[in-house]
Amino acid sequence: MDERLWAQTKQRFSSEILWHFVGRRERNQQEACYDKLLGILKDGLKIGSEPSEFRYKDSESGELATRWGYPVCCLADIPLKDLVIHAERYGTVAIGFHKERAIDNNFNPVLYVNTYSYLFGRFIKHVKELEEYLEKTDRDKSEKFQEMLYTLGALAKSGDLKANPIDDHKLDEFQLNNFYYEREWRSVYAWNFKPDDVAAIIVNDDQMAENLINEIEKGGFRIRRSAPIMPFRMVYRL
Repeated sequence: MDERLWAQTKQRFSSEILWHFVGRRERNQQEACYDKLLGILKDGLKIGSEPSEFRYKDSESGELATRWGYPVCCLADIPLKDLVIHAERYGTVAIGFHKERAIDNNFNPVLYVNTYSYLFGRFIKHVKELEEYLEKTDRDKSEKFQEMLYTLGALAKSGDLKANPIDDHKLDEFQLNNFYYEREWRSVYAWNFKPDDVAAIIVNDDQMAENLINEIEKGGFRIRRSAPIMPFRMVYRL
């Protein structure tokens, strides 16, 4: 057994496989989930169409404010046995990627910050002061500073770290849920992954697994024919 896997047997809070769930919007539409899965296996992993956002409590107004970040694509660092809580929010169809390959292709763990953090509020206050100063004195550095802030907005995620993680779209929209349990990794670049980058696939049921195996046999997909494909019920049994 190699050293990385041996280390994982000692403390199993993370996984050597990073999971991309097909999506929350399609989770109750199995045909749409399946089509989206095929699309990713054909065309690669794309960044989202919307910018990422980071919400925080403004230290001066006391109101929630938003910092924007670059659009991202997301993976989750969750051991197989613990995927159930993630599936409650994002459905039961997912692609697993080897962690080392994701690291080599620009993915980083998200920094989770408490929305109501006093320390981060102070940080934002200084950021605003620098923004105002640079806007008045040095346009070039101001633009570079804004680019840095967009990077921060893409790599950091806020939430109520005292809350129970629940499936509540409204809480998510205002970033007032507890997202810490998602153990998210992000990249601001699309990933044209190779077949060897795919570690496994989880699908809704046996029929979807059989359909996918038949599709892969036809060729044209970014996955080895020998890659494991399993119905979600196996998460409970392995």
